[in-house]
Amino acid sequence: MKLIDVRKIYEGKYLTYYIADYQNNDNKIKSYEFISRDKNITKENFGNNRPAGVGLVPFSMDKSKILLQSEFRLATNRKVYNFPAGLIDEGETPEDAAKRELKEETGVDLKEIIDVLSPSYASQGTSDELMVIVICKCEGEIVNSTFVDEEIEARWYSKEEIKELLKEGAYMSVRTQMFLWQWANE
Repeated sequence: MKLIDVRKIYEGKYLTYYIADYQNNDNKIKSYEFISRDKNITKENFGNNRPAGVGLVPFSMDKSKILLQSEFRLATNRKVYNFPAGLIDEGETPEDAAKRELKEETGVDLKEIIDVLSPSYASQGTSDELMVIVICKCEGEIVNSTFVDEEIEARWYSKEEIKELLKEGAYMSVRTQMFLWQWANE
């Protein structure tokens, strides 16, 4: 495959819509639609390598429970279970963003970072957005988000409770569902 050009179609407040024209393996010219948080993609700089967001996998201090959120997501028009996550602010490290986002969304304090995974794509079929996953231990009283544009309810879950959520078919992000299944069945 050979990239021919990248065109900006629409620039919103947080996301920009692009079309990438490319030559496929049959030498046909095709177009591919995608979104990005980068507002200035060109053919020359295409290929995002700066993480935009952070996602957390927050365990209790003894790792017997995991912190999960139920959050109303407008793109799905329903509540979706997911891990705390958010954008990395300018000048912030992924670790700093993880601490801030965890506190803002749940009221819980990040106490120990177990691991920081290398950047991975959030939804590589539709976006170039990279995220860093921070696996951590945390503690504190859960206080639901007070941001007026977020409807988040956080709660600790045991492995048995996670198995029930999975069995019930609770809506989740794909990364959340995959991780929870693995954790609950290890």
